[in-house]
Amino acid sequence: MEDLEELAELLLGAYALTDKLLGLLPIPIRLPSIHTQESGRLLGAQALERARVAMLDLPLEPELKALLQDLIFQWLIARDLCALAVSVAPDAHRLHGLRAALAKFSELSMEAERQLSPGA
Repeated sequence: MEDLEELAELLLGAYALTDKLLGLLPIPIRLPSIHTQESGRLLGAQALERARVAMLDLPLEPELKALLQDLIFQWLIARDLCALAVSVAPDAHRLHGLRAALAKFSELSMEAERQLSPGA
């Protein structure tokens, strides 16, 4: 169970990083704070889905828009797998999928940060 707790903490950190990245947009999008796994399960998913839809109307390069959409989808996938691991069972395939989604999220977030940073 310790592995699941670590992954859940990484998921919360990924949410905070997403908030930072969305705050760098030409018209910033802010996410509500989530501090615990319990408060973050539904609130985080709802907030990110609203941000994803709102982002579609922003004046962004199509490549950046697609990158941020993928980043949000990876977070949502990880969140769903984490919720299933907690509510059903932390089976190996769920933890493996959760790790993979967080790894892909990390990769996408580095590219998003590069593109959104001043002078990029």
